[in-house]
Amino acid sequence: MSDSEIILKTTPPRLPSAAVERERLVALWDGISDRTAIQLVAPAGFGKTTVLLQWRRRWLERGAVVAWVSCDAEDDPARFIAALCRSVHSASSDLGPGSPGSGIAALTDLLSEVAQRGAQTVVIIDEAERLPAATVRTCVQYLLLNAPANLSVAIASRLALPLRVAELAAKGNLATLTTDDLRLRFEESLSILEKNLGARLNLDERALLHETTEGWPIGLQLAIAMAGHDTDPAAAVHLLSARRGHLQGYFVESLLSRLSGPTVALLTRVAILDDINAELCELMSGVGVADGDMQLQQIIAETPIVILGDQADWIRLHPLARDFLLSRFELLPQQEQSELHARVSHWYARNGRFHEAARHALAAGDEPLAQAYASRSLWTLGTQGQIAEAREWLERIPAAMLARDSGIRLGAAFVLAATDRNSEALAIARGIIDDPATTPATRVEALRVAAGACIYADRLGLLPDLVARWTPLLREHDDPLYAVSSLNTRAMAALHAGATRTLRELLDEAAEHGEAGSLHLAAGLGRMLRAMAHLWDGDPEQAAATLRRAVANSEQEKGRRGMVASLQASVLAAALTRMGRPAEALPLLANRLDVIEQWGAPDNILLAYQTLARIALGEGDERRALQVLEELDALAVRRELPRLRIHGLADRIRIHARHNARETIDALTQALDEALATMQGEELRPLLPECELVAAIAKADAALARDALDEAEQLLDSGDALAKSLHRQGDVRSIMALRAVVAWKRGDDLATPLLKETVHLATLAGDAWLLTHVHPFALDMARDREQPGKRAVAPRTTVARPLLVRNGALTSKESEVLGLLAKGLSNKAIARILDVTAETVKWHLKNLFQKLSATSRKHAVDRARVLGLLQEQ
Repeated sequence: MSDSEIILKTTPPRLPSAAVERERLVALWDGISDRTAIQLVAPAGFGKTTVLLQWRRRWLERGAVVAWVSCDAEDDPARFIAALCRSVHSASSDLGPGSPGSGIAALTDLLSEVAQRGAQTVVIIDEAERLPAATVRTCVQYLLLNAPANLSVAIASRLALPLRVAELAAKGNLATLTTDDLRLRFEESLSILEKNLGARLNLDERALLHETTEGWPIGLQLAIAMAGHDTDPAAAVHLLSARRGHLQGYFVESLLSRLSGPTVALLTRVAILDDINAELCELMSGVGVADGDMQLQQIIAETPIVILGDQADWIRLHPLARDFLLSRFELLPQQEQSELHARVSHWYARNGRFHEAARHALAAGDEPLAQAYASRSLWTLGTQGQIAEAREWLERIPAAMLARDSGIRLGAAFVLAATDRNSEALAIARGIIDDPATTPATRVEALRVAAGACIYADRLGLLPDLVARWTPLLREHDDPLYAVSSLNTRAMAALHAGATRTLRELLDEAAEHGEAGSLHLAAGLGRMLRAMAHLWDGDPEQAAATLRRAVANSEQEKGRRGMVASLQASVLAAALTRMGRPAEALPLLANRLDVIEQWGAPDNILLAYQTLARIALGEGDERRALQVLEELDALAVRRELPRLRIHGLADRIRIHARHNARETIDALTQALDEALATMQGEELRPLLPECELVAAIAKADAALARDALDEAEQLLDSGDALAKSLHRQGDVRSIMALRAVVAWKRGDDLATPLLKETVHLATLAGDAWLLTHVHPFALDMARDREQPGKRAVAPRTTVARPLLVRNGALTSKESEVLGLLAKGLSNKAIARILDVTAETVKWHLKNLFQKLSATSRKHAVDRARVLGLLQEQ
């Protein structure tokens, strides 16, 4: 190998100018940078080389010697060792020109020199999957097994190398980053998109790009390039396709030009499949089973577009790659396309996957068979939360088929129960329940459907009768799903009765059944109900803790726009907003509101809209907040959900009360009273106390605006009794704050103790939103309490961001940074004092800004002083 070749192999590539250093990976590097072996294993396009280049810079800043070797298929052991020795000696001025020896002896001499030098040394081996097996088996393995304590070896490869690393792992000297570690998190994609496209895309469009690319870094960069060159980036995002432009060029280069003809042909044909295993490879290619296994492994090894499934023997194609390959599939002769779809349809039907069988039967042109398969898939799709697909199939099933088969009809009702057509579902289910010929097992299924329809229609008054008929029949059904569904139904009823302790007991009982198989959806909804109960109890921190991991898991299983992930996100976003963390809450709702509207229960819809309105208020944008609440009103009228209308009207009254807009308040109050009158019927009556509570608080706000203090006090007394009977501690605290405002307006000495108690209780619960949400005077009073010389004199016309945080929410390091920040020190100065990097200081500042809901350094210090987190010196 010539000197020129060695120089090229040992010179690191240029770090892309658009590369963004991800704080999560920086923090990960901090914890593993001194390990003996660091493996980065992921397909092409996941940024392995970029991450290593960024880490290389950090190792150099630390004073380490860093050598780089880019691998290729020509690197036999002698060539690899020669390049490695040259790279290490070139990187260190303290090492001589190296031993004239070769092979393992030269590698041994190199390791000896590294050990004698004593300084940290790092060897980076990039594209290691290209190395010949002999080089991996001898050189790389020898390097890891004999590495001195001051040597770290970082290896990037598309596939896991066959290395013996168990001993290194057992001793804590091995770190492995996989595809999931390198995949862009949602917030990372948002940051990259904001940096590259700025305000040209809104939050929903950025979320859509993240979902389309599934966190694949190269996919996101190619999408940015396409959108950035388009005169209408937003339209380009919605029309994003791998069939043209930069994305098409990437796949042509990475697939067609690098893979063999048979492999490309197989990929083209399996592109019609959602997921792939060896048997399907065999089916699509016509080869034997053994060859199917071999071809599956070849696809995994050679292509950058494979995502491993939940089970080891299943894979799927990245959506963008699949889009590209489907464009090639569509060029096949029509007869071949139909034959392949028919072949796959029969396979899915034999394996009980009828919704996939139906889809391929339809693509093969056999609509009657597709309808037959679809009719058998409705229950499965509904149980898995795939309501959208189930509803699409429902539109294709002939009415005659539904009429003659009560099982299919009940499956259709199950799908419709969680939609705006829940009244149809309830009618179908009731007909089956009341039919004397219905078997006990079928009646249990129908009762479950009816209960679900009642919950989605907010007709909770019908639940007691359904539950009374349901519970004795549970023993008639072997599937524990019906027992869990019954417990979830009773938990929802308990929530709105204020019996949150009973709710938790019911959900604990449901959890004993596990969450495998058909229970998965019910378990996810049960977890969401538990978080709702914490919100109801006025404990947003506990609600957030319940759902953080659950939302991430649901997203991983079914995607961000999956039904369960979206509904759980609506509750988590509400909790984070109450905690004063709107910057974290808003992205949770991005590109999800339509899913929540379509498949969410009224509580999910209400929480999502209220969260968006509260975030707008926190930013001082009353106009946007009112627009959101007006949209909620329109939805509530359209869907006949008066409870949602009452909440929306109450929130609008409270916003207008800040300006004492009397005519507007009077009109809204009249509409509120009319909506309350509709809640008197049996079906809605269990929700009436909750509605009377929010109405009382809103009317008290309006009375305060016109200084009708006696009326306000009377309304607050009524609301307080309701809030306590319903166990809504957040509302109890809100009423306490409003009573403090009444006392303050009267000049009553009770004002300060009441406010102090409110702040104390809100702080314990992590309810940062309380003061700024409940009344502008409450915020002024809080400031007056912290700064006694400055008495509030008038209501505020805009609302500041939430102020309260729990003192324990700041880590010791964040508290140190906050103290130095208050002294006016720069990031570099803080870094020197704390002996950390400037990037680490930025990380702590970002966390401080989020916890304090601050927008600048000065803002953070001011808020900390108001909260008593800083002591004046």
